[in-house]
Amino acid sequence: MTSMQRKFVFASALALAATAGAPAAPTFAADQASVKVASVGSGASLDVAYTISFWGIPFGETNFDSKFHDDIYTTVSHFETTGIASAFWEATIDASSNGHYAPHTISPYIYDSYYRRGSDKNERVKVTFSGDEPTVLADPPYNLTAYPVTPEQKKEGLDPLSAVAYVLTASKVDASKLCGTVAPVFDGRRRYNITFTYLKDEQAKLSTGIYNGKAHLCQMHYDQIAGFKPKILKEGKALPPIYGWFADIPSSDSPNGHYFIALRVWASTGYGTVAAELNKLKIDGGSGMPKG
Repeated sequence: MTSMQRKFVFASALALAATAGAPAAPTFAADQASVKVASVGSGASLDVAYTISFWGIPFGETNFDSKFHDDIYTTVSHFETTGIASAFWEATIDASSNGHYAPHTISPYIYDSYYRRGSDKNERVKVTFSGDEPTVLADPPYNLTAYPVTPEQKKEGLDPLSAVAYVLTASKVDASKLCGTVAPVFDGRRRYNITFTYLKDEQAKLSTGIYNGKAHLCQMHYDQIAGFKPKILKEGKALPPIYGWFADIPSSDSPNGHYFIALRVWASTGYGTVAAELNKLKIDGGSGMPKG
């Protein structure tokens, strides 16, 4: 791998960690036709999409489609590289998760993820959150004992998509915690936290034209807990700060009466700035964003 490729993969992984609560290296998977989720009737829904860029040049798209009804939720996501990125990292990731929700809590049941890289690299990871501890099915299999995650650490975490739903539905956001607190994640291999800290309110204007108004400026910390190689743990401590603009969007049908929407998330690295910017928002089937 060339120096440029290493820099690009680092920047790509950082953007994924910022927007999706995904691990600091893409591990999962594609084949959207194979993704199956529980059936959810009419109720609250949230559909968001982001353009991911490096040095101001778009290199990927990611979206999340969540539905909530009768204490059941489902979330489906899709990520793919675009443009020049596909020349040396052509990747597609499709995943789904479902489970139960209540005000301020989410309890995942099944997380299913597919990763396709190029024409011959395919991986699947399925995590079932039931019994004494979550169980993991990986194809091809990987070693879960070399860098173990304890049963207690697994049970503390949400799968990556449930963690996204946990943040977007403002599960821990209130007047005293304008950015929420912590999104705990277990992705089938690694256990980590995304910790949110409120900094201040400021004006936020998106280049997509979707939003122009007041937003909460939040800082996010990617805290590695277990399941990582020692070298990765050391490198993780040196990751640059991640920042984001977030807006509270009222919705009487949402699990907590409002959504906590990431407008733009970015990190400045020694290689340039990686950013993910909102390019689509649909709430309960509608579209548009208040001007703040």
